[in-house]
Amino acid sequence: MFRSLKVSVLVISLAALGLAALPVLPQTQTASTELNPAEVKSAGTLLGENSPELQAPAQATRTTGGGGASGTVTLTVPKLGLKNVAVTSGSSQAELDREGIMHLQGTGVPWQPGSNTFIVGHALGFMWTRVPYAFYELDKMEPGDEIITRDSNGREYVFRVYDRMTVRPADYWVTYPEDGRTIISLQTCTPAPSFKNRLVVRGELVS
Repeated sequence: MFRSLKVSVLVISLAALGLAALPVLPQTQTASTELNPAEVKSAGTLLGENSPELQAPAQATRTTGGGGASGTVTLTVPKLGLKNVAVTSGSSQAELDREGIMHLQGTGVPWQPGSNTFIVGHALGFMWTRVPYAFYELDKMEPGDEIITRDSNGREYVFRVYDRMTVRPADYWVTYPEDGRTIISLQTCTPAPSFKNRLVVRGELVS
């Protein structure tokens, strides 16, 4: 009897650990957009839901800050219900899984003219993720929606959405700057539950 009880407790414990490692699923699912074919050869892999470690290509822009502000970014996206969310920089899947939202290290910062500030966020996340569902409704972003960032000094940078695209995980070119614009890119995985592609929403600096 005691042996059966011990086996039952062990099985329940293992099952609980297994469930803890699974993504936390909300009650609805994200719709997918149409896939646009990539026109530029990729040189890295975009982070996603449980994707391999990121290896940034050598030609990616490297930015550590400037204009009197540090690399710390705070993000507000009214359409997504995000307000003054601290966004740390990183480049690994483990960091993204822990934080739920992350500024891709090596990409631009809002206060750098001509940059592409690339922010990655999980659509779902895990039980231990700091900001779960960060970009769960990213597919609902439309042209004209605001994306607001602040630097560590409190200076505000307002972007307006002008484009969105669905690309493959290998289409690392979406992290590169866009000629003649200072932009921000928000990226998540799509569609649920396969998450085989990446949805990218872009905004241009307006003030």
